[in-house]
Amino acid sequence: MSEAEQNAQDLPSTFSQLVIMIATSALQQLGQVPDPSGKRPEVHLEGAQGMIDILETLSEKTKGNLDTAEEKMLSESLTMLRLQFVEVKQAQGGGRPPASAPADSAPEEPPATSDDAGKEPVIETPKTQEESENKTRYRKSYG
Repeated sequence: MSEAEQNAQDLPSTFSQLVIMIATSALQQLGQVPDPSGKRPEVHLEGAQGMIDILETLSEKTKGNLDTAEEKMLSESLTMLRLQFVEVKQAQGGGRPPASAPADSAPEEPPATSDDAGKEPVIETPKTQEESENKTRYRKSYG
């Protein structure tokens, strides 16, 4: 065994430390980590989404190159962060209404005004998946 290989085995698992660091940052952004000063932690959904996106990219780029424990840790961290994100977003009122919400609780259309008379109704077309995503993903194919 070479000296470089021996030194690499003696180092702590830096991949695990990286995942923990990014996950902790996401939890801080979600307001799940108590503020040391005793203040109520602030929530920054955009920052939390960015940290989750970084972990997703890390997962995609390392697929097939991680040992079982590292892969499990990354997968479980992503699952936990996604659930926390949804819970915080719904608690702030930014999420979709629960599936059990009554149909009559849907938002009503604003009443028509005299300015709207004779105008064709505007029909919004649903966005495509590409338009709804804020990021572009590049994939490289070798085959």
